[in-house]
Amino acid sequence: MLNYIESRDNAKIKNAVKISQDAKYRRENGVFFASTRKVVCDIIDAGFEAVAVFALESEYEKIKSYTADIPVYVVSRQVCEKLSESKTEDGVFGVFKTKPVDRGKIFSADRLLVLQDIQDPNNMGAILRTALGFGYDNVVVSDKCRDIYSRKVIRTSMTASVKVNVLRTADLISLTESLRQKGFTTVAACLEGASELGRVKTKLPVALYIGNEGNGLSKDVISACDIRLKIPMSDRIESLNRAVSRAVLMWELRE
Repeated sequence: MLNYIESRDNAKIKNAVKISQDAKYRRENGVFFASTRKVVCDIIDAGFEAVAVFALESEYEKIKSYTADIPVYVVSRQVCEKLSESKTEDGVFGVFKTKPVDRGKIFSADRLLVLQDIQDPNNMGAILRTALGFGYDNVVVSDKCRDIYSRKVIRTSMTASVKVNVLRTADLISLTESLRQKGFTTVAACLEGASELGRVKTKLPVALYIGNEGNGLSKDVISACDIRLKIPMSDRIESLNRAVSRAVLMWELRE
């Protein structure tokens, strides 16, 4: 028998909305919120423990095979509107438990991505999707980075943000020193004093540092790294799209 929720004031719905909107609440409770049928089903397939799935009755049959052992709540159109962030969402939502970070994998990885203060959720999602695609399964983010469990980051990354092993830290300098002690070549993506990509040899394990959209990496983080790299550019254009440039760097340093 299906469970039905018709009230926008239902406690489960209020809690789901809070999870979707409040990063601190997500971290404190070890949960996250995801939307759209493709994203929710992909997260279930990836082995995440589902707390609950909410769906319009018209969508239930499409997700039925994924949710045999999961509490499913069929919601009214009004409830769906409360859970939705935009009109493009299709009426399927899920609340899942996060997986704990594996610190051992961070420090034993061949390739590590380190992000400082990335704010834009679309940018964060694009970076993490590229990272997973190029074998950067382990990522470190500064505490001012956008939450990887933001529903927009999850959707933009095509669920890559919840599949990578992510360590959040307030001290990138100490982390960098620890990585160097573990034998990592630490590489800062920047312009000032940087060598052109392809002219400097790096070896695994390597940690690639990428900075904030507007300011790039901070000077102290750049100074802490072994190597500074930039992408060689034609003088006919000032810069590449940020997502493209980060993809080029990850590809070049993958081996």
